[in-house]
Amino acid sequence: MNDHELARKLARETGTLLVGLRKHADSLQENKDETHSVLAQEVLGSEGDRVAHDYLMEQFSIHRANDVVLSEEGDLEVTRLNAKRVWIIDPLDGTAQYSSGGDDFAVHIALWEANSQAAGNISVASVAVPARNELWSMDEPVQRYQPNGSPIRILVSRSRPPREIDAVIQKLEEVFPDRGPVQVIPMGSVGAKVGAILADKADVYFNSGGFYEWDLAAPLGIAVHNGLSVTDCKGNRIDLNKVNLKVTDILICRPELTSSIVMALEYK
Repeated sequence: MNDHELARKLARETGTLLVGLRKHADSLQENKDETHSVLAQEVLGSEGDRVAHDYLMEQFSIHRANDVVLSEEGDLEVTRLNAKRVWIIDPLDGTAQYSSGGDDFAVHIALWEANSQAAGNISVASVAVPARNELWSMDEPVQRYQPNGSPIRILVSRSRPPREIDAVIQKLEEVFPDRGPVQVIPMGSVGAKVGAILADKADVYFNSGGFYEWDLAAPLGIAVHNGLSVTDCKGNRIDLNKVNLKVTDILICRPELTSSIVMALEYK
């Protein structure tokens, strides 16, 4: 199978594995008290991360044994810095949402290639949002979006909404008065957020608090493939597979909104 087929297969199968594990855990903790349930959520989250990581690493050892794999749950291989092909994966993005029964968790599979001309050098990407029965891949037809004048919807982190949100809302309502009051929607995984934009359930996601490359690599790939704008909060391109894996900030949105949001963020 080619790289696109492999990424899609791994995202789908890992998502199925995670959903099955959660259903099994739910069946074991029925009629338990609140303290037991909180503990069970913590165990489920750590177990989900581990099981998904182990499954993916086994599959890469079978199907792409010569490639380097960078995983959130792995040991951050330094060999990736000189490699031509690096799979950047997040076996379970949105652990808190997964363990608490939410549907906004995802599996991220991306391939970084040194010679790729694509954004962030991401040539292959798949994102599964299994609880929503969604699977997005870079080899699929582009999701075309036509602005329809509906309210602008901004996705923010459930746990760390950006401090600049009020300034961005003010600017968007000033520049696009015909679209009415801006709506703010909390959501978990980056992959789930990008999927929501592609499904026309949102228009913007930005994060000024920082995160890591595995949070972003696959969502970046599918976002750019489908015509979304992906930059940092100053409007600059995003580079991946760097020495420092921390990503300072990110803006993913409909292209017509980018300049207004960057302008609002410049003064914060």
